[in-house]
Amino acid sequence: MGSILLVNSTGILEKSKEPYLLDAKPVTKQYVQVAKLPVPELQATLDSYLDFAAVIVNQHQLQKTQEIVKKFAEELGPKMQNVLFDRQKEMINWVTEWWLDDMYLKIRLPVPINSNPGMVFPRKQFAKIDEVADLAALYVDDLLDYKEMLDRGELPQERATSREKGQPLCMEQFYRLLGVCRIPEVGKDRLELPPRPDDPSECEELIIVACRNYFYPIPVKAADRGRLTPGEIQAQILHAMVDAAGAPPAPRVGLLTAMNRDQWARAREQLVKEEANRANLELISRSLCVLCVDEAGGDRSDLDENTNALLRAMHGAGTNYHSANRWFDKTVQLIISSDGTVGMCYEHSPAEGVAVIRLAERALARADVAPRPAPPPALLPAPVAMKWKLTGDLMRTIEQAGRDFDRAILDLDLKVYTYRGYGREFMKSCRTSPDVYIQLALQYAYYKMYGYLVSTYESASLRRFHNGRVDNIRSAHSAALSWAAAMSSTDMSQEDEGRKVSFNLYGEQKKLELFEEATRKQTAIMEANIQGRGIDNHLLGLREAARETLGHLPDMFTDNTYNRMIEFKLSTSQVATTTEGTFMGYGAVVPDGYGCSYNPKRDSVIFCISSFASSSVTNTEAFRQALEEALDAMKLMFQNKKAEG
Repeated sequence: MGSILLVNSTGILEKSKEPYLLDAKPVTKQYVQVAKLPVPELQATLDSYLDFAAVIVNQHQLQKTQEIVKKFAEELGPKMQNVLFDRQKEMINWVTEWWLDDMYLKIRLPVPINSNPGMVFPRKQFAKIDEVADLAALYVDDLLDYKEMLDRGELPQERATSREKGQPLCMEQFYRLLGVCRIPEVGKDRLELPPRPDDPSECEELIIVACRNYFYPIPVKAADRGRLTPGEIQAQILHAMVDAAGAPPAPRVGLLTAMNRDQWARAREQLVKEEANRANLELISRSLCVLCVDEAGGDRSDLDENTNALLRAMHGAGTNYHSANRWFDKTVQLIISSDGTVGMCYEHSPAEGVAVIRLAERALARADVAPRPAPPPALLPAPVAMKWKLTGDLMRTIEQAGRDFDRAILDLDLKVYTYRGYGREFMKSCRTSPDVYIQLALQYAYYKMYGYLVSTYESASLRRFHNGRVDNIRSAHSAALSWAAAMSSTDMSQEDEGRKVSFNLYGEQKKLELFEEATRKQTAIMEANIQGRGIDNHLLGLREAARETLGHLPDMFTDNTYNRMIEFKLSTSQVATTTEGTFMGYGAVVPDGYGCSYNPKRDSVIFCISSFASSSVTNTEAFRQALEEALDAMKLMFQNKKAEG
């Protein structure tokens, strides 16, 4: 079993036998203990696997896969299942380490666009740069409040609001946001996590202010003097802004964090040979967050305000604008631009969106009602920008990183689309969960475009279990396919006594029946997942158990069907926010796929749809149009039902 490196109270890296704890003190003392993640029943997983496979592969391939699965069930499967049972007894969570490696830490693609989501906050109007620093200081002040609450272990435990309401939820993810950093290493990254203090009052904190590609470390809390006031934080941020504005162009070191992970790991090995660089990297790693203060600019004239705001949150709009003014490995990057564009980019591996949104929306709400930071009675020593010692090779690497990143930014085809035909209230009036409704709409839209379905990913929270992250609610299933095909069937016509008569093979009642069958299937899949009986984590566990036990992968995991099953050409998730003007989006996870987050509001739905321009298969605008038509047709289907009633 592997392990990850953690930072102990002395700042020295140490190994943890439990690979997903912050340190030796798990977050348990004030919480109702949640259950361990169960190991699903083997045959149930294999049966479901074949059911889902039947939708995405042809009959010939399916027959081959059925034989492979049958052999696995009879021979290797039970042995690997026993490995998982043993692991479940020994570990807090039997799958999380494997899942974290497979989903994030072993992925070598650059993290911006491919992994890091962007979050957009409500736009601001700034009359002068002092107001930019005011808002930044209020955000940082709230993050300090939040971190101190976490250090005291006082974050209230959340409970499930549906499907066994009141069930306690694991809170570990909330403790892995502030101060966490992803560190590139060849083959597999690691997370550096801050130690949990014995005495929260003595915990020291700093932030990194990025401005004009310079990085300013600013201590915001010290053991000998306590924490800075909002006014003192504002003065420090403002000084960094003024200092950077008068300085010569900075080396664009932040671009290294946008590279392929192995390339960045090798560049980092060169960086840390210099003591000054090593000290800089350590400060960035343990900082509470990176605060990116951007100048104006970077919006594309051919895109709307929301889409531009999300692009700037995701990648900074290119090296001519803000993309070097970032540190993409940092879990929390707050972004405030002088032209009023505000948001966040977050490195996804430590926590899911729900924890990030809670953190962000709290800071937004408190900043909206807080008084302007009062000027400090005395000025503190001014922050000093980090100095980097860069070889010629490193300078050339940075230049290449910039060229590669600009190409990737040009390739991203993204659209923020607000569907205004109706929202979650209408969906509920149809006696359908809004999440289920939207998932089926996405399947219908994809079928409208391509005439078939593909493996679809929707994250399902496993917070009912200790250290649970997510499993996958697969919405490309036989019931969804039957309904999408019925909805997509065109009217036919024939001659009847000299008159042309049009008819549809599927009547409205039949379409409704197929929809209801699809919602029942989708709901059952969703419930199985959040109760720990999903198939994707189980299959991952069986695969990794075989890899570790046998030294190679069985036929089941080299079969073409398995490769198709884990190639998610439709990657989706519900990312609900409560603050008006906030939403989150991300990139597609395969070159010829779509990413699609959705945020159901009372009478509308915000979709963030992405694909890659270099693909000859995908087209974001075409998918947006198909989705709009699908949602309109679904409303008409229910209105016809009500009219008949």
